[in-house]
Amino acid sequence: MKKIIILPFLFLTLLSWGQAQFVVQNGAKTEVYNNINTAITNAAAGDTLYLPGGGFSITNTTIDKTLHWVGHGHNPQETSATKQTRIVSSLTFTGNCDGSSFEGILFTSTLNFGSDGDDCVNVKLKRCRLMNALTMRYDNNGDPVDLNFHITECVLQGIVNAFNGSNCTIEHSLLFSYVLYFEGSLFNHNDFPALSGCSNCSSRDRIIQYSNNCLFTNNVFSYQFGLYNSNSCELNYNLFDRALPFDTLLSTHSGSNNIVSVPIADIYTSIENDAYNTFSYNNDYHLNATGTGTAQDGTPGVSIKGAASDGTDMGVYGTSNPYKTIPYYPHINTATIASEAVSDQLGVTINAEAQSR
Repeated sequence: MKKIIILPFLFLTLLSWGQAQFVVQNGAKTEVYNNINTAITNAAAGDTLYLPGGGFSITNTTIDKTLHWVGHGHNPQETSATKQTRIVSSLTFTGNCDGSSFEGILFTSTLNFGSDGDDCVNVKLKRCRLMNALTMRYDNNGDPVDLNFHITECVLQGIVNAFNGSNCTIEHSLLFSYVLYFEGSLFNHNDFPALSGCSNCSSRDRIIQYSNNCLFTNNVFSYQFGLYNSNSCELNYNLFDRALPFDTLLSTHSGSNNIVSVPIADIYTSIENDAYNTFSYNNDYHLNATGTGTAQDGTPGVSIKGAASDGTDMGVYGTSNPYKTIPYYPHINTATIASEAVSDQLGVTINAEAQSR
């Protein structure tokens, strides 16, 4: 299986010193294009589209079929051999894109899912970075709709709006803006470092808004302003830099085993220039080994390490499968291609790191 997966990436790496190449794979059938728009047009529903490193603009910004998009990753420190895979166009994926997936891509503009009267469901985003807003439905008219939207190990810098979507999961991700209109969804092992651009927030500038019946477990809220216009959520084993964001007696929210009043400077291992509301690859979001807070039962001085429900850390680096930025597919660390052939042979040296997940 790994041999089949790695071939498109090795091929793209060999060609990355020339014109960008895009590989479309359908089972054993593989086709190569030198233009991303041609590759998208010719791909059939269900195909996998392997993207090289570089920045790409998509002409037809409305995608109308299920595709599986795979890039080289977004972390510049891990893509020195291939470059980041960046898509700079604002894109809309219609309701015909059910089951689409995205991995290892940096999106600089907005992503929108669904069309009028036809929701896009069963979408997966993994190890991507979204620098702008993510809208998961066309609108929020009517009752909640089961979207089964799954986001894992992503960096989300813009507003995330589910528009009354339910059965969504966000896990092992870093969120820097508002989370809106979620119903019956799960937020597990995420970090909410701070609201982007929010230096003097008002009472309404709260990161979770208009969300009901959601479960928040093992998250780190390190500059949180609570819940706004939300009801009946359950919050367990979370870390808060301030007090609980709900009244345990009077609120419709409930929860247990949370840790509160952790000084923001004591939460993370290292935040560059103390800019908590700005994402940086130089930040270390592992929990501070010496950080302490107050347990929900009032016990002071409890360690924030190993305090998640499974005995690991809260936040993105908890569980046995912590946050990564490298795509699941074998990652090319270095690639060296000789400038000229010797004895009709061109020297190529590629170092690729296989991953267990």
